Amino acid sequence: MSATRASSRSSGSRRSEMTVEGFQELTIAQVDHDTDESAIITFTERLPFRHGQHLVLRREFDTEEVRRSYSLCSPAPDGDLRIGVKRVPDGTMSTWLTSQVRPGDQIEAMAPSGNFTHEISEDHAERHMMIAAGSGITPIYSIMSTVLSAHPGSEVDLLYINRSSNTTMLLDDLEDMRDGNLGRVRITYAFTREGGDAELLSGRPDRHRLDRLIEAGLLRSDADHAWLCGPIALVDDARAALVGAGMDESRIHRELFTAANTDRQRRAAPVAADAAVIADGRATLHGRQSSFEVREGETVLDAVRRVRPDAPFSCRAGVCSTCQARLTEGSVEMAANYGLTDTEVERGLVLTCQSRPTGNGPLVIDYDV
Repeated sequence: MSATRASSRSSGSRRSEMTVEGFQELTIAQVDHDTDESAIITFTERLPFRHGQHLVLRREFDTEEVRRSYSLCSPAPDGDLRIGVKRVPDGTMSTWLTSQVRPGDQIEAMAPSGNFTHEISEDHAERHMMIAAGSGITPIYSIMSTVLSAHPGSEVDLLYINRSSNTTMLLDDLEDMRDGNLGRVRITYAFTREGGDAELLSGRPDRHRLDRLIEAGLLRSDADHAWLCGPIALVDDARAALVGAGMDESRIHRELFTAANTDRQRRAAPVAADAAVIADGRATLHGRQSSFEVREGETVLDAVRRVRPDAPFSCRAGVCSTCQARLTEGSVEMAANYGLTDTEVERGLVLTCQSRPTGNGPLVIDYDV
């Protein structure tokens, strides 16, 4: 592991000045290259956040705006502002963050956000089952460290899946956590491209293998909460295995880590200037209401951003949930939804980057939820 740190780090107590579109400047204080393809980046500033949340970063590369979401990997609510980044092939932002940034460099960020979190009880101990793959460990680490600090009796089990031991992010941090919480933290490593003595922990974990891990006691379906973070196939198989073993689905929390929400951002689809208006709407954002028109072939997000360029978004693929809002009037259809649970959809939440009007009535959406 190698690290670089700013020669004179500030106290971190000041808040950054806000920039355009709801972003603010953050200064990089330290860069730790914990694997050949990843980096743990710590910022000088201190901002409140909840365990499991992320930062949306924004930077211009050759005049093109790029936005990416990266999870925080520190204990909430007052740990260092620290993210984990894994380099993606041909990834503009991840390559810059893992190969080129230095202490003192700056980047714009939105305030921490995200729904991959829960209300922690400080009155009684909780048992948590974690499954993470690759860089999916970053929010999981934040959740683990936070729940362990909240109650001395809380326990955590982690199944951590990587290609090999050399690609395992936050390995030293996890081992320090286990050593510092003897009897409370159990970590099982599984490698898909590195052989081992345990057949169960070698190869890609499909539904059958996950069922066997539950039978072997390496995955606990009797936990108070289960946290799943990784590719969609793993998350879906793990959820099905835990539910099949008797876990209530309401206790299962999931977040998808794919190229869509880590380093490849879709652009807004081009819409003809003379395209027909198919719906009117009103959007509330930062306490201010604005009227918008949705044209044929565009999403609600695209329509809102014409009048409110500060409307939040990141992946445009229905994964990261940065663009979520509550629909209070009208009806829409989402082309894809990987970021909201069924319960959240029932409460009226929608992903505006995936939403298109389906009725004749006006749309009323509220981002301030």
